[in-house]
Amino acid sequence: LTMPGMLSAAIKACPVFGGKLKSFDADKIKAMPGVRHVLKVGDNAVAVVATGWWQAKTALDKLPITWDEGPNAKVSSASIADFLKEGLTAKDVIVAAKKGDVAAAAKAGKTIEATYDTPFLHHVTMEPMNCTAKVTADRCEVWVPTQNGEAALAAAVKASGLPIDKCEVYKLHLGGGFGRRGAFQDYVAQAVLLAKQLPGMPVKLVWSREEDMAHGFYRPITMCKLTGSLDKDGNLAGLHMRLSGMSILHQHFSHRLSGGMDRLFFQGLLGDELGYDIPNLLVDHALRQTHVPVGFWRGVNHNQNAVYKECFLDELAHLAGKDPVDFRRKLLAKAPKHLAVLEAAVK
Repeated sequence: LTMPGMLSAAIKACPVFGGKLKSFDADKIKAMPGVRHVLKVGDNAVAVVATGWWQAKTALDKLPITWDEGPNAKVSSASIADFLKEGLTAKDVIVAAKKGDVAAAAKAGKTIEATYDTPFLHHVTMEPMNCTAKVTADRCEVWVPTQNGEAALAAAVKASGLPIDKCEVYKLHLGGGFGRRGAFQDYVAQAVLLAKQLPGMPVKLVWSREEDMAHGFYRPITMCKLTGSLDKDGNLAGLHMRLSGMSILHQHFSHRLSGGMDRLFFQGLLGDELGYDIPNLLVDHALRQTHVPVGFWRGVNHNQNAVYKECFLDELAHLAGKDPVDFRRKLLAKAPKHLAVLEAAVK
């Protein structure tokens, strides 16, 4: 997208989620080629506006910036992992499904236990996160690749401070979304906040890949401890799935949850979605929220839950000394659609 007088912007936010921008020294870069402005964006980011994006990015890399990283600066991958491990044995949990008695089933035959985990994962959209905005005293216009035009409009209204009938969003080709350009329109808000400081000037904000990787809404980090029991004939008698980790809905939309349960977290593990007929079943969740923002994906929680469930079924089949396909066929006898998928995969 190009238009007369357009300027390009590169942005950098605090490297720690929840941190703030303390200061920057614009004098150190204002004489660099193409640089027109160095502007604060919200309370946690700074942007360089230039005649070209590479000029803006080159200057931004040389800009002296001081951050207030806040209490989350001490959080690490190791401390988050320990936090989730605590949830695997926690007593305060959300029970999503309970059928029969898994404890009694565990005493009847062979038992196996395994723990799996999936990390935070980035969307890595094919086209970098970007948005162009033009703001005047009585109008805000936004050109943006978005999966959610209404959310983009809401972000433009809030950032511009103008009434909704004075704001307009023009949707462009997406360039890859996968959920990242859906519910959360942070990049739209940033572009509007920038353009608001340069009235009448169209400003094209493009995130660098480094900025994108560091400031996304990631797949939730989770762990799953599974305990399975076989009867004397090697059939699956009981299964306990304990999930520990982050909930997208609890982080962003907790006011919409009934009874505190995020059914999205249990995708693929309940009722008809599960498919497998297990006599004794317990599925529960220890909520472990961190400061890292999480967001929707294609498949959302199906992605990791399918890995946990199917890998463990292979382990159970191995313990039973049975072919893993035959082991599943028996469990899917009452779920013809699931069984048809299995047979198609085998074929």
